[in-house]
Amino acid sequence: MAERDKIVIGALKECTSRETVEETFKLYQIADKAERVEKLNDCMGNPQTFFSSDKISPEDTYELTLQMFLTMSWKLNEIYDRMGIGA
Repeated sequence: MAERDKIVIGALKECTSRETVEETFKLYQIADKAERVEKLNDCMGNPQTFFSSDKISPEDTYELTLQMFLTMSWKLNEIYDRMGIGA
């Protein structure tokens, strides 16, 4: 992973609202929805996300990923990992 990616992901880990996520992407000049989804997934530990068999738009994929990010459930997985609990 490139150093810039690590910095962006580190910044995203501190975000707790849609506004701060959007500000972070704007600060690092990341406008492409697919790249935003990639960064959010990297931040969350690359969870498996399943979509319906129908084609989903990049905007809808981003919205779903952002909503998953904002639930903060991925942070619980980080705590479990540090404690040595789980997979």
